Amino acid sequence: MFKAFDFCLPTRGIKVPDRPEWIHEVKYDGYRLRIERDGERVRLITRGGYDWTKRYPWIVEAALKNRHKQFVIDGEAVILSVDGISDFRTRRDRSRPFPAGLHHGP
Repeated sequence: MFKAFDFCLPTRGIKVPDRPEWIHEVKYDGYRLRIERDGERVRLITRGGYDWTKRYPWIVEAALKNRHKQFVIDGEAVILSVDGISDFRTRRDRSRPFPAGLHHGP
């Protein structure tokens, strides 16, 4: 059973920290989702609290392929074009599955 998890919210800064304990990520144009896996149950929850599990079944399949049986990932669901740039229009197209994987930022 999971505890309640809040989304990590970005904070505005005026300069990029350059100390070794800071990690940065690229901002992609996607949907903010929290992936929750507990055994064979996977849920995709939006920041607004909506359950989008049925909306993106290929993300659910990717989560089920992960060797860990219990986890929570707070991230961005994006569709990358062949040049590696997030594609906003394609992201809204749920009529066809896209290759999915669970990736972390650089």
